[in-house]
Amino acid sequence: MLTATYSLVTLSVEQKNARSMLSSLHAQILNILQNLHNINRACLESAISKLEQFEEYCHKRKVETYVIPAIRQSTRKADPILAELENLSSRCMDLLRALHDQWRYAFEQGVTGVKKLCSEMEQYCHHLHERFAKEEEKLFPVVIGLLPNEQWFDIAAKFLHEVDEKGRTHADMLPSTKHEAWPVMRT
Repeated sequence: MLTATYSLVTLSVEQKNARSMLSSLHAQILNILQNLHNINRACLESAISKLEQFEEYCHKRKVETYVIPAIRQSTRKADPILAELENLSSRCMDLLRALHDQWRYAFEQGVTGVKKLCSEMEQYCHHLHERFAKEEEKLFPVVIGLLPNEQWFDIAAKFLHEVDEKGRTHADMLPSTKHEAWPVMRT
C-alpha cells in the first residue's frame, strides 16, 4: 500500500504544478484581453505557443504516461471516466488546432478577432481545468481500488526511475569525481 500512497502523492504534486502553470497561462490571456489595443502579433503568437507547449507537457504527465495505460490494461470499470477525460483532451486539441490556424487572421479582424481568439484560449484553459478536476475527483479515487498492488509497485518503480534519470542528467553536468577535476585548494 505504500507504493500506492507514494504514487498518489507524486500524482498530486504533479497535478498541483500543472494547475499552477495553467493558472499562469490563463492570467496571461486575461492580460491580453485587458490590453487589447497594445497587443501585437508576437504577443498572441507567444501565448498560443505557450499553450501548445503546455499541451505537450500535459501529455507527458505521469497520469497520462503510466496510470491511464495501467488502468486500461487492468480493467474496463474506469472506461466511462477515461472517456470523459479523452473527450476533454480532444476538445483542447481541436481548440489548439483552430488557434494555430486562426491567430494570424485575428489582427485583420481587429479587436473583435483578438477577443474571439482570447475567448478560445480561455475555453482551452476551462477544458483543461475541468479535466484536472475530473482526474482528482473521479479518476484518482477510483483508481486506488482498481489497480492491484503489483501494478502500483510497477507504477511507483517507473516514477522512481524517471526521477533517477533526471538526477543522472543533472549529475552528468557536474565535474567528475576524480580529484584532478576539482579545483585544488591551497592554504
